[in-house]
Order: sequence, then structure tokens, then C-alpha cells
Amino acid sequence: MRQRIETFSLDESLGFWLYRSHIQVSASLRQAFQDAGHDLTPEQWAVLLGLQEEEGLNQSQLGEKTSKDRHNITRILKQLHKRGYIEKLHDKKDKRAFRVYLSPVGRSLLRELKQVVLKHRDRLSNGFSKNDLLNIRDYLHRIVNNLRRS
Repeated sequence: MRQRIETFSLDESLGFWLYRSHIQVSASLRQAFQDAGHDLTPEQWAVLLGLQEEEGLNQSQLGEKTSKDRHNITRILKQLHKRGYIEKLHDKKDKRAFRVYLSPVGRSLLRELKQVVLKHRDRLSNGFSKNDLLNIRDYLHRIVNNLRRS
């Protein structure tokens, strides 16, 4: 006797829609950066924003803050440093580690791309009320927290 296997539809999969949304949002933001004349990824942008919120973090802290694993944060920081957007200074307490700061060029880039990001955010949130957006953010936080507890 064959055991029946329950089937799932992609259209009914929350994980698939979260993934699809992430891919679409990332691609459109990257395109917006390119249209503005900058070869910057959304991941690099997130790290720059993380530094704007709190400078002087070490690599591990910055990876945690931006949800990047050790290998990705290393790669992103290397690219940002090469382009002159960040400065890395040795940690006074641990000479093997370094602290990360925005450079003047990085600060200027954040100011320059602010309008690009705001326009992208408006496009992304078109048709949603402020309350809708707060609820979406709350739902996404709950999903992340559910998975962290598992």
C-alpha cells in the first residue's frame, strides 16, 4: 500500500513568498543604486547603515547587527574598505581584532544615496498604510523570533 504524501503549492508557501520578496527588493535596490551611478549591493548598504547607527563595532558585532555570517561580513568589509567607504582601526584591547568606522567618503555616500533609498522605500510601500507597514514589520519580527526559538 502506497503512503499518500501531502503536497504543497509554492503559492501557499510563506517561505517562498518571503524569499521571492527578498530577491525582488534586493534586485530593485541594486538597480536603483546602479541608476544613480553606484556599484553598491543592498548588503553593503546595510553594513554602511549599521555603521551609521553605531560606529566602532568589531567585525563580529557588525555581522550580528546586520545578520551577516563571518564569511559574508569579511567579504563585504573588504570591498567597502577597498572603495574607501570605511576605516578599520586596531582594537586597543585585542590587537587581533579591529573596529570599523565610516570614512568621510562613506558618510558622503550615505548622504548622496539617501534620496535614492527613500524613493525605493516609497515604491516598495506603495498602496500600504502606515499601520499596514507597522503590521508587516511586526509579522516579520515574529517570524524571525519563531525561528530563533526553534
